[in-house]
Amino acid sequence: MDNSAQNGWIAELELRFSKSKSKTFLSTRKHIGPLTIQRPFYPEGDLCHLYLLHPPGGIVGGDQLSIEVNTDSNSSALLTTPGATKVYRTSDHKHSTINQNFIVAEDSSFEWLPMETIVFPGANSQFSSKLLLSGNARVAAWEVYCLGRPAINESFDFGSLNFSLELWRDGIPILFDKLMIDKTELGNIVGLRSFPVFGTFIISKTNKKVLETVRTMMIETESCVTGVTQIEDIIIVRSLAKKTYLMQDLFKNIWQTIRPLVFNREATIPRIWAT
Repeated sequence: MDNSAQNGWIAELELRFSKSKSKTFLSTRKHIGPLTIQRPFYPEGDLCHLYLLHPPGGIVGGDQLSIEVNTDSNSSALLTTPGATKVYRTSDHKHSTINQNFIVAEDSSFEWLPMETIVFPGANSQFSSKLLLSGNARVAAWEVYCLGRPAINESFDFGSLNFSLELWRDGIPILFDKLMIDKTELGNIVGLRSFPVFGTFIISKTNKKVLETVRTMMIETESCVTGVTQIEDIIIVRSLAKKTYLMQDLFKNIWQTIRPLVFNREATIPRIWAT
């Protein structure tokens, strides 16, 4: 029997961004399995835009995905995805794992702006993301998860999910978020409150002006609620929504607004978002 079919895909991707005299370039690219990238784009001159690709189109039980991104000093990179990541129902008691490590050097900047992850009912999955910053590294990183498909009234009525989000700077922990979800937690008043979409947006090296600007953009309606907190010079935006586009639009608007304040650049929309 084909072991890949029995055990799932093992996919690994390692990227490193370095700075030449004129631009940031991809100095390391290593991959195993069906996880790769498109060629770099330079719509902003020196800053490298890169699109992450997962050709099979979805993650199933037994799949193990691992991504590691390193930035060298003085480099600037933006990484996004061309479409939603899909995590499908698990069978035969298998589970899938998605591990992401982003290691951002001093005097560099990194923007992780993926499309949403759609988790289908019956998925048994573990998600782990770590941001490891050095010194004055600048980061804008969001993650958006949709449980089930609200557009067709599909809810996450069975399965088990484990989420971990960590933020470190100079070896010191700043943020540890842990979340375990099954159908009993969806309506919990201290959990998801019956919202199928949840997300977090982290922005580093901010100041009072950035915080005040982001606060003016917070939403509280029946369809979307948001809040913002600050730890040291890190801003953390959290949101719950009934539709994915509500949160994606909010996060994109925040990013476009604060980018000149944090990264000293006007927002240049990745062209893949327009397709």
